[in-house]
Amino acid sequence: MINPNKNKDYLDFMNSEGVNSPDKLNNKILDYVKNDLNPSHKIVFGKLLSIQAFIGFFTLTFCPQFKLSLTNNYELFHYFHHNFGESICMAICGSIFVGSGALLAAYILKASEIRKIKYSRFLYYLSITSIALTTFLILGADIYLNLAIFWFIGAYFGGLILFEMNRVIRKAVFNY
Repeated sequence: MINPNKNKDYLDFMNSEGVNSPDKLNNKILDYVKNDLNPSHKIVFGKLLSIQAFIGFFTLTFCPQFKLSLTNNYELFHYFHHNFGESICMAICGSIFVGSGALLAAYILKASEIRKIKYSRFLYYLSITSIALTTFLILGADIYLNLAIFWFIGAYFGGLILFEMNRVIRKAVFNY
């Protein structure tokens, strides 16, 4: 059933002169919407780095990186090392470290932030991986160049691949 008052309300609205909101309020709303739809790289990178730091700290409880562990639990490291060799072990460790942060970021960040990362993902994950490796150096981890290269490659591509896979899944499931 069609409500006859509905059309009348619409016509009243269209014929009214209305009240203009102050320019300051209009600009504030426009800035808010602009920043929400197109966040700055600094904010997005800061959030991504924070997520990576949290998850990276967590992964150090069960998967040491460059013999740096929070729990001295080396079972997973020894498993990878004995079954795949030293180089592949380092690549797997790097992909677990950065990839787990990328996986979580794909679901925590807003859709606009994920789109921002999508267009610059190579630079974002190059930076995240470099910062992680530098942090390990600062914390005194035993880093050797030949193993660090494999870790870096695993971390970089693990982050890229897991972020992209989960971005696509999030887009398909949640329709953002």
